[in-house]
Amino acid sequence: MHHYVRMGNELLRKRGYRLTPQRHMILSVIQDADAHLRVEEIALRVQERNPYVSLSTIYRTLELLQKLGLIRSAHLPGGQLYYEAVQDHIHHHHLVCRQCQHTIHLDTALLGDLHEKLAHMYGFHEVTLDLLASGYCDDCLKQLTQDKQQP
Repeated sequence: MHHYVRMGNELLRKRGYRLTPQRHMILSVIQDADAHLRVEEIALRVQERNPYVSLSTIYRTLELLQKLGLIRSAHLPGGQLYYEAVQDHIHHHHLVCRQCQHTIHLDTALLGDLHEKLAHMYGFHEVTLDLLASGYCDDCLKQLTQDKQQP
């Protein structure tokens, strides 16, 4: 069992839940993904393994896993909700191209000790920072510049 799924199993049991085969599959699919996944993508990958897992089971499981802090959701450009595994960090930052939607995970050190400053200045503790910055990647900016120059 992969470390992330094992950690999920331990947390589920600690909170009074079982690691059902469906939960195991969903955790594995999210862990194995190299990108953020929409619900439809998760469902497709889970149903490739077991076609009898219903969409409602997937939604309920995603809700539970998010409540337990095993996964996180993010609204990236395009308006869709995306999911990914939460592993060793609380802070999560993305840089997203407005044109092609290419997404880069940013280094958590970029914001330094902002969470500590928020605690000190505003009395707000255990802050989770999720930054979404958008702009244009090099390729898209070149394409936009070329498009503007053509008559």
